[in-house]
Amino acid sequence: MAKLYFRYGAMGSSKTANAIMVQYNYHERGQNALMLKPRLDNRDGERIVGSRSGLSAPCRYVEELDEIDLSAYDCIIVDECQFLKKAQVQRLVDIVDHLNIPVICYGLRADFQGNLFEGSAWLMAWADTIEEIKTVCWCGRKATFNARVSDGRVVKSGEQILLGGNESYVALCRRHWATGELAPMEIRKISADKRAFLPLLLEADPCEAMIDRYLDDGELYALMINGRAASVAVVLDKGDGLCELCNLATAPALRGKGYAGRLIHHLLKLYQPRCARMEVGTSPDNIAFYEHFGFRPAYVRENFFADNYPEPIVENGVLLKDMTVLDRSL
Repeated sequence: MAKLYFRYGAMGSSKTANAIMVQYNYHERGQNALMLKPRLDNRDGERIVGSRSGLSAPCRYVEELDEIDLSAYDCIIVDECQFLKKAQVQRLVDIVDHLNIPVICYGLRADFQGNLFEGSAWLMAWADTIEEIKTVCWCGRKATFNARVSDGRVVKSGEQILLGGNESYVALCRRHWATGELAPMEIRKISADKRAFLPLLLEADPCEAMIDRYLDDGELYALMINGRAASVAVVLDKGDGLCELCNLATAPALRGKGYAGRLIHHLLKLYQPRCARMEVGTSPDNIAFYEHFGFRPAYVRENFFADNYPEPIVENGVLLKDMTVLDRSL
């Protein structure tokens, strides 16, 4: 007997990754699972669901259900189901009851104000099985609220639907959502809207076109102090066991407090299982800084600054021409 499942959790609880793995498990058994999402969710591109973990899968839109021959599928999986309308949830109920096809829905239960989304409310009412996917607040308690963050503060007014990732939302326990307290210090991987951090990235690399070369393919990490980005870094996996620290920047007003160093230590530990070596290209003034973390000069990219930047770069009165590349084992 098929069932309608509602699996909910706060942001960062790996709901989409779970959905993708369920689809994969069906395929491993030689069965077909149809992945769906509401059309308005366009953060990962058209007809794609994507997880912060890097997993992604093709999908169709819930709005296209009537165009799809469901007899070819053994299961239907719906991501971001909080955005469904009542009629769409009713359609999923009918699929379960009349076509005997199980439907598994993944999404948020409540919005940033603590109110139920329309889709979630009706799934709570009609689902055969309701399961919570747990994650934790920065304090260690179970996170049940999706706090919307703007300019380092928890906000509780505005439109219910504002698409965004961990640059705009953070999972909090009820107590810290109510008080608006964000983590005193935490490091987050930023998967969506990386360009929101462009002003800070430009502090280390003054050419937007150069940043564009590595930002999309690289992994962006931000060290947050009370919800504000203090330091950011971008690491690019270059293959063959080598990764490059392409950008490391700290907000001018927060320099000298050790935030960049904390971020480097975090990245060295994070990439150690994945890569054998990490390299970083820099100017003469920053060589000693990186040597403090075990990096050693490896080679020189001749004329790098002269050939790749439209405007001359002068550092402490010296015109930069060559880039020194340092590396270290992980």
